[in-house]
Amino acid sequence: MKKLIRLSVMLLLFAAIFNSCKKDDPEPTIEYNLDTEYFTVKDAAYVQDEFPEASSGSAPSIETLNGNPSVIPGGSNPIAIQTDDDIAKILIGVSDVGGYFSLPASEAKTTGDYLFYILMNQTLAVETFTIVIAIQTSAGAVSEHETIVVSLVQVGTGKLQISCAWDQLNDVDLHLVEPNGQEIYYGSSISNNGGELDLDSNAACYLDYINNENITYSENAIVENGEYIVRVDFWSNCDITDNTNYSVTAYYEGVLLTPTTGTNPYQGSFAPNEDDAGGIGDGVEVMKFSISGGKSNIETQSLLKFNYPSDKRSTKNLSPQKGNM
Repeated sequence: MKKLIRLSVMLLLFAAIFNSCKKDDPEPTIEYNLDTEYFTVKDAAYVQDEFPEASSGSAPSIETLNGNPSVIPGGSNPIAIQTDDDIAKILIGVSDVGGYFSLPASEAKTTGDYLFYILMNQTLAVETFTIVIAIQTSAGAVSEHETIVVSLVQVGTGKLQISCAWDQLNDVDLHLVEPNGQEIYYGSSISNNGGELDLDSNAACYLDYINNENITYSENAIVENGEYIVRVDFWSNCDITDNTNYSVTAYYEGVLLTPTTGTNPYQGSFAPNEDDAGGIGDGVEVMKFSISGGKSNIETQSLLKFNYPSDKRSTKNLSPQKGNM
């Protein structure tokens, strides 16, 4: 009997010590770095809290969710939601990352859909992550969480970066005209100043599913003083029946530029019948901006031009399919 009592006391003592140790274990630290390391959302408020859980009972529901599975640093991602419910907010976060964005549904409302744009940080370095999206009613009820798994495609950011993203599997082209008149696009992908189209997606409907294009000026490139013109051309619809939504962002020295005309970011749309197989000089003008802290035209003419490898001295075409059509 004494042995049994002694054993019971020892077990109780062990349990007390174990529970005491558990209480001393630190809670896992949640890092609220969504807005600094991943992305921001245009017109949304950043909430430094855990993503709200789905409500039980009469909660709203997301019928369809569409977004690009590929993103680039400094680029964007158009996201479309369909729901039959009357909602007040759209909630956007990343799985296992603290914080989320709360977007008023009125800022995203379009005919039949809710459309909004995620702006990827130029410092984005996570190879794969999961975007989490929910909708919320004015009474606070939250839908089940829906997700988009995205992969990072590495591109140049550099001193000057202009990017275009769109939401359909077709061919959209990004064009940039420098102050000296030289145009960077799929048919002339590197300028004399060193600006380069380093990502050309879905060329001539040979689909890579990236849906992004990017023009970058590295630290060794010449960013000339003067006015730049950004255009977007709908090269081919590739048999898509829906409208194509696109967005354009422009960064200089890590900051979104303030354009002289247009908006930055810029959001637009192409109807299925607006494709034109366009080349130099074609496309819709989406913005103009001016650089004043770079090099003058006279200075750029006197500087030693870049010693590219022999295959980059001539006009480079990232879309050979287009040249053969």
